[in-house]
Amino acid sequence: MKTVDYLSPFAEVNRVICEGANERKIMNLIARRVTETLNLKGCLIKLRSAQGEWFGRKADALNLGRSPYKVKFPEEERLELLSSFGLSEDFIYSELHESPGSMFYRIPVETIAIADIEKMKKNADYNALKAEGIRAVLAFPIEVTQERVSLVALFGDKVGELNKEDVKFAKAITSRGVISFIWLRNWDRLLDRQRQFLRSFQEISSAISSTLTINKVLELVVTKVTETLGVPGAQVRLLDPKTHQLELAQSHGLSEKFLKIGPLKAKRGKSGAQKISTKMIVINDVQTDPRVQYRSALIEEGIRKILTLPLLVRDNIIGELTIFTGETLPFSEDETQFANTIAQECAFAIHNARMYQRVRYEYQQLMVDFGYEGSS
Repeated sequence: MKTVDYLSPFAEVNRVICEGANERKIMNLIARRVTETLNLKGCLIKLRSAQGEWFGRKADALNLGRSPYKVKFPEEERLELLSSFGLSEDFIYSELHESPGSMFYRIPVETIAIADIEKMKKNADYNALKAEGIRAVLAFPIEVTQERVSLVALFGDKVGELNKEDVKFAKAITSRGVISFIWLRNWDRLLDRQRQFLRSFQEISSAISSTLTINKVLELVVTKVTETLGVPGAQVRLLDPKTHQLELAQSHGLSEKFLKIGPLKAKRGKSGAQKISTKMIVINDVQTDPRVQYRSALIEEGIRKILTLPLLVRDNIIGELTIFTGETLPFSEDETQFANTIAQECAFAIHNARMYQRVRYEYQQLMVDFGYEGSS
C-alpha cells in the first residue's frame, strides 16, 4: 500500500500563511493540495456570507438514498464560494447550488459520506454530480469558536469512501485555512469598525467644541450612536433634580408612539429599590428582567436588549444614554467602550451648556442690579 504524504501539504500551507499571502491564494492552495494528496477529482469550499444573512426556513433532511447518515441542516445561511479545484465552472456555478434541495446550499450539522452517488438518484444533486463525472462525495462542516462557518465538499471519480486518516487530513488542513481566512477578515472588519468609531467620536467632539446649543449636540449623539452601532434606536434622558425622574431630551430611530412613554423612575436595582446606577447596565431580555419599565411598549417596538450608560459629571448622575436593539447577541467590548466614551462626551457637553447658561443668567442679573436692564 502506498504511503500518503500528509506532512508536505501542511508545511507548504503554513509557509504561505507565514509569508502573508492573500487569503484567497491560501485557500486555492489548500483546495489543490487536498485534491492532489488524496487523489480526488476535486474540492469545493464555501463560507458563510460575511453579512451573516440567515433565513427562517425550517431544518429538513436531504434525500440521500440508502446512506446510513440521517442528515439534518440548521436554519439556512447564505454561502459564498471561497475556493475550488478540479471542477468545471458549470458545476461550481450551477443554479442548483442555490436551491434549498442541494446538499451544497447549506452547512451540514455533521459529515456526509456518499460512497456511490447511484444510491442517491432521487437527490437534487444527482444529475449534476453524474454529469461532472463524480462517483463519490464527502462533505463536512468546519467550526470556528463552536460555530459552523464553512462547508467543505470532496469529490471522487471512483466509487468508495476515504479512509479515516484521509478524512482527518482533509478536515485539519481545510480548517487551518478557513480559520486563517476568518481571522484576517475579522481583523480587517475590526479595523474598519475602529475607524468608524473614531470618525463618529471626532464628529461629536467637534460639535461639542463649536456649539453650546445642547439639543444639536444630543441630536448628533443619538444619531451617530444608532448609525455606528447599527441598532434600531437610541435616546438621551436627563434627570430632573426635583422629581428624580428621567425626562426624554433627544432620540433617534424610535417610533412616535414609543417616545410617548415615560417619564422613567430613577431607580433600577434588582428589586427596583436602588437609586439610579452610576455603572453601565445591560438588560439582556426585556421580557424577563425585573428592572424593565414599560415592558409591553418595549416588546411592541421590537426591542429585545437594552444598554444604558450613565451621564456622569464629577460622579453625579445628570442623565442616561440608552441604546436599544432587537438582537440577542451581546454587545462587544469595543461597542460598549465606544458608547461609554460618547456618553461621557455627552455629559461634558450638557455640563458646559448648563454652566454657560448659569453664567449668562448671573451676568444678566448683575447688569440689572447696576441698572443696565437692556444689556445682554
